[in-house]
Amino acid sequence: MASARQRLIEALERAADQLEQGAPYQWGHVGQCNVGQVVQHLAQMSDRDIMAAFGRTLAEWRLHAAEYFDAAVGDEPLAATQSQQDRCTQGSVPLEQIYRLLADAGLTAQDIGHLEFLSDPHVLARIKRCSLRRNDPADAALYLRTYAALLAERDAAAQHTAEAAYICA
Repeated sequence: MASARQRLIEALERAADQLEQGAPYQWGHVGQCNVGQVVQHLAQMSDRDIMAAFGRTLAEWRLHAAEYFDAAVGDEPLAATQSQQDRCTQGSVPLEQIYRLLADAGLTAQDIGHLEFLSDPHVLARIKRCSLRRNDPADAALYLRTYAALLAERDAAAQHTAEAAYICA
């Protein structure tokens, strides 16, 4: 069974493929934006299911992520307050479960913000463009594919380091 990180890498790649093939894309729609595209594949949800999980709250992913992660304690998900629980259970899948999937895959609130705005400096350095248009599906696909490759390389390097440490021990 694939790790949560591997599932994230695959979701990033599938989302990029779908965008390149003309998937519905709207930056202002939580189920069809940059993060929404990835969540569709990571959580096996439709854009409508994601929208339902958000309920009546129409804000940016990064703003919602800030409610579930506390950067002061290492980006560990916070326990949901009652108002969050009420809002997060309006759809068929609670919003908290979506954020838990993202956290389990290793994403922080900052990572989610970068994904939403296509702004991670490490990803942009590989693309060799200072900025991408966050509302352009071609730029989003390029970013998602580059981010997936970066995560895969980091995982491979970590695995190699772990194996080398084992051999040397």
